[in-house]
Order: sequence, then C-alpha cells, then structure tokens
Amino acid sequence: TFGANSLDKTYFAGIVGIILVMLYMIFIYHFAGVIASVSILIYTILTFFVFWLVGGVLTLPGIAAIVIGIGMSIDAAVISFSRIKDELIKGTGFKNAIKKGNKTSFSTIIDSNLTTLLVAIILFVLGESSVKGFATMLIISILTTIFVMVFVNRYLINLFVETSYFDDKQNLFIGYNSKKLKIRHFNFLRHSKKIILGILVIILLGYGYLFVNGLNLGIDFKGGSSITIKTDKEMHLKDDIQSLGYTIYSEEQIDNTYIVKVNESLSKEEVIKTSKFFEEKYAANTDIGVVSNMVKKELIKNAFISLIVASLGMIIYISIRFKFNYAISALIALLHDVSMIVICFSLFKLEVSSIFIAAILSIVGYSINDTIVIFDRIREELQKKKPKTSEDLKEVINTSLTSTLMRSIITTITTMLPVVALIILGSHEILNFNLALLIGLIVGSFSSIFIASQLWFLMEKKNIGKKTKKKWYEEAEEKKVKGINA
Repeated sequence: TFGANSLDKTYFAGIVGIILVMLYMIFIYHFAGVIASVSILIYTILTFFVFWLVGGVLTLPGIAAIVIGIGMSIDAAVISFSRIKDELIKGTGFKNAIKKGNKTSFSTIIDSNLTTLLVAIILFVLGESSVKGFATMLIISILTTIFVMVFVNRYLINLFVETSYFDDKQNLFIGYNSKKLKIRHFNFLRHSKKIILGILVIILLGYGYLFVNGLNLGIDFKGGSSITIKTDKEMHLKDDIQSLGYTIYSEEQIDNTYIVKVNESLSKEEVIKTSKFFEEKYAANTDIGVVSNMVKKELIKNAFISLIVASLGMIIYISIRFKFNYAISALIALLHDVSMIVICFSLFKLEVSSIFIAAILSIVGYSINDTIVIFDRIREELQKKKPKTSEDLKEVINTSLTSTLMRSIITTITTMLPVVALIILGSHEILNFNLALLIGLIVGSFSSIFIASQLWFLMEKKNIGKKTKKKWYEEAEEKKVKGINA
C-alpha cells in the first residue's frame, strides 16, 4: 500500500516534469524544440521498454534516474542546437550550419555521456538494493540518450531541413534571430581568486559545523529498525514504542502515516510481535525494515569505495581524452560539489541514507558532464588560437565560457524542472534524494563555470611557451557517420 501510493505520486510528478521540459524546449528552440520533445517521448518509451526487456524492478530511485536521463538527453539536444546557432552567428548558410553544428557537437555529447555512464556502472557494480536499481535505469537511460538524441533526433531534424521550407525561417526553426542577437563577452576570470577564496572559507566553516554537529544519519548508516504505521486512529506512539522496549531516535507523521526509527535491530519474532501489536490496538498496516550492524558496515564501505573508484575512473578517462590538468581541475570541482551537498544536509539536518550516495554519484556524473562540455570548447579554442601569453589563455577561457554559458543555463533549468516537480508532487520517501539533486545541480553548474575552468587556467598558464609532449598512445581518428558527424 505504501509503495503503490509513493509510486503513483512519483509517476505523476515525473509526467508533470517531462511536460514542463517539453514546453520549455519549445519556448526556447521553437520547431526544433518540438522535434526535441518528440525525441524525449521516444526516449522515455524506449527506456521503459528496455527496462522491461531486461526484467528490471521499477523503484522510486529508478524513476528519479529516468528524470536525470531526461536532463542528459535534453543536454545532448541543447549542445547540438547551440552549435548550430554558433554556425548561424558566423554567417554559415542554414543547411551547412545544421551539418557543421551536428558534426562539432558529436564528440562533446559522447564524451559527456560516457563519463556519466562510467559512474552509473560503478554504482551498479558496487551498489546494493535501490542503488543498484537506480544504476540500472541510469545505464539504460544514458545508452538510450545516445541512440535517440544522436541518431533519431538528428534524423528528424535533417528530414525537415531537407524540405528547404525553413531556409529563410531560422527563427521559426531554431529560435535564431540575428536582429535581436546580442553577444556579451564576460570576464569570468576577473574575480576568480576572490571566488575560490570565498568558497574555501565556506567549505572550512561548513566542515567545522559538520565536525561539531555531525550528520543526521538514516537507518542505512546508523543501523536499527524503521517502523511505518498507517492507521486512521489517534496514536500514542512514544508510549507504545517504549512499552515494546525500543528506543526512538527519529519520528515523523505524514497525514495518517507514522514513521518511527528505533536503535534496536529487531529479530524476526520481534517484527511479528510489533506488527501484531499495532494491528490489534489500532487496526494498523505496519511495515518494518531492519538494518543490522553487518549490513550497515557493508553499506558504508560500498559508499566509500564507490566514490573513490568513480573519481579514479574519471581521472583516467579525462586524462586520456584531454590532459591530466583537465582531470585534476574537474576532480577538485567535483569535491566542491560533494562538499556543498554534504554541508547543506548537515546544516538543515536532512537525513543521509544509502540513496543519498546515489544522489551524490548522480551529481558527480552530471557535473562532470557539464565540465566536459566546457573543456571540450576550451580545447577547440586552444587549437584555433594557440595562445602564447597568459592573456591569450584568459581570452580562450572567456570565449569558451561565454559561448557555452547559455547552454549551461538552459540544461540546468531543464534538468531542475522535473526535479522540482518530484520535490513538490513526488513521494516523501525520495524527498531528500531530490533535494540533494537540486542542490547538486546548482553547485555543479557553478563549479563547472567558476572553479574547474579557473583551476585549469592556473595550471595551464605555466605551460605557455613550452612544447607539448606527445601522448603515449596514438589517438584514433574519429569515425565519420553520414548524417551524424559528417
């Protein structure tokens, strides 16, 4: 009963979130937004179909993974549309702009999705229970995103472009209006030292508060038992629990449902005894979950290993695809994101459970996605301008960040819309998970723009004028696929 009610709420919130995303995309990108919306529907149906084929068990975190996947699929469309607009700004003809935009966005989309896929695989291998369910859905979501947004979406775009109807209707097709276009160049590095210093102060104060007050650990990390009681009768919960001989450390009431957590790990006999007690006294439905010390230790160990392995995996991947200083900059930015989420949860006494780790790793995957897009543009600008002074390097970063700023804003908003829908309309059981995602999306976007690129600049400016070392491997030439990147 509890599960069905929670699932219905989350399902409804997910539908509302998807509709909001589609409306927002149509508002920003007009007809191309309509095509992207059709692609989102295809993505959602295909994701559920594949999940059904593999015999997956749908959980609340699984639905949340679909929402993350929607954000990533929209990001793939936004990256392509942004590149097409860049070409139109340069004066490239409409059809050529579509081809070039699709071509230049191809490697960015693949890189950003593969880094998140890496995190999802680590979650699947090391995660337990609902975390594994979340990871399964996230893996399917990412693979479906690559197929739908790289192949299907582009096929539909090209189908309409080839009609030549939109050749002189660029605003109608993709929201590009040269008359209204104003390109502002920002100096993102102007206050970088003050920003980094301010962040360090916040993190130190936050961890100081955390050290004194600790985290509100959920049953997964604290151990004990969670007793959920649903009844229409008035209860004297504290007296009842004490009469059963248990010690309460957390309690809450949602309408006619009571959730109480006790320090004791109940045995099978005690679970039966407790359920019978509330059924006879209040005609209540009771659901009891127990976490033993052994399970608790295993969860904590898996959570720690997951974070370490995910970080190492990303360092290796980014170092191969880019350079080592990109990887270090990205990792420090990710540490910032994780720290901010942990500090916020400590400050507002939000419960930290096993699914919180899934939220952390999701944001790690999502934030690295954002950072990779910016790094990809920086690498492209470096190849064009070949900076010889630190001022030239600053110009490269400012140009790259300016050109990707709108994409970062649009992607963050589109991903936040379904997350906010889940917070307002979704199940209480994954409220903290969604709050972690919301905080992570905000701090992740901030760190990609104001931390990762600034740290990269500080490391890279030392290499100005030095000869670039050859990579220890020979980089394969990108395969050209007609209609996709050629």
